Amino acid sequence: MPQLTKAVIDRSPNKPKDYIIWDDVIAGFGCRIYPSKKTFVYSYRSPINKKSSCIKIGVYGSITVDEARIQAKKFAHSVQIEKIDPKELKKAKEVEVQQSVTFGEFWLVFTEKYIKQHHKPSTINRDSSRIKNYILPFFGKKSITEIERKDILEFTNSLSNGTSAKCLILLGCAFNQAELWEYRPRNSNPCRGVPKHPGKMMNRFLSDKELERLDQVLAERNGTDADSNYTIAAFRLLIYTGCRLGEVLSLKWEDVNLKENFIHLKDSKVGERGIPLNESAKNVILGLQKKPDNPYVFCGSKAGYHLIKVHNTWNRIRKKAGIPDVRIHDLRHSFASFALKKGVSLYGVSKLLGHKNIATTTRYAHLELEELKKLTNIVDQAFSKCG
Repeated sequence: MPQLTKAVIDRSPNKPKDYIIWDDVIAGFGCRIYPSKKTFVYSYRSPINKKSSCIKIGVYGSITVDEARIQAKKFAHSVQIEKIDPKELKKAKEVEVQQSVTFGEFWLVFTEKYIKQHHKPSTINRDSSRIKNYILPFFGKKSITEIERKDILEFTNSLSNGTSAKCLILLGCAFNQAELWEYRPRNSNPCRGVPKHPGKMMNRFLSDKELERLDQVLAERNGTDADSNYTIAAFRLLIYTGCRLGEVLSLKWEDVNLKENFIHLKDSKVGERGIPLNESAKNVILGLQKKPDNPYVFCGSKAGYHLIKVHNTWNRIRKKAGIPDVRIHDLRHSFASFALKKGVSLYGVSKLLGHKNIATTTRYAHLELEELKKLTNIVDQAFSKCG
């Protein structure tokens, strides 16, 4: 076993299977010869757990043999004299460097490693203003490890309830990842235990009469110069399916199965899901022209693109229908309301709306209770002669 030198390493050929040539001066110091590269390593038995271990020193060419030998001596001293595991020491130094960064620097890492990997483009776009206008100006220059619960409380108390709740969700997720990636100590998330200040729950439901008026206005405006047929049809599909606006506008013909009466969404807010089509919804789609140069069901004004701008049309429609406070998303709430009135269970509504968690559907529980009250009064008729 020769002393490792440049000449020895250069003479050692790359082979299909990696192997190690060892130094005869420093025990454990060697060079691993891979098929395409050569890397200096130090092999040792951990003074902590007594297990064999191997740590990389550097790639030959990036560092010299002499530089690698100096580092190997340091590792040997740590193991034999100081009784310190080099890997643990290296990890501790990396953590120390990580925990010295600012929140703003960490957020760049969080954006690349988490947000861009797990959030939809529409979610990223929606959250960008909260990050730019609120989160980064407040926390950006603070050390990632020095942010405490009192800082989170000060931040959330400075915002409106709705903005506070949404920012708190983002921050909680960011600090969870900071712990996981060792930018912060474990179990140190400063958002934990901070009370949420939910925004006002907007639960506006169409009454039967309001639905009739809306249906009449949609029928009157269909085919007019002011409103695209596709826009009116999109509103109708929202009413008949309870879909989210984005799900309807981005719907492609390849996602529609009229033979089996369902829509297959490959990438909805909650992931892949199927949406059943009732007769009303199916007739809406059947009534649309399929353009050869456009893959989307609801075509926009530009060839090859789907419908985008619908809010101005909706504002005109809701005003004429006498429901100026009804948002487009309230059509989804109304679908749930009508379903419950017809006897569909909360579980069934949850599935129809594509809620990941049935807890999300409990906002409609009071509607189900009202229908159950009517049903129990019907049953009560059987007891009218009792007592």
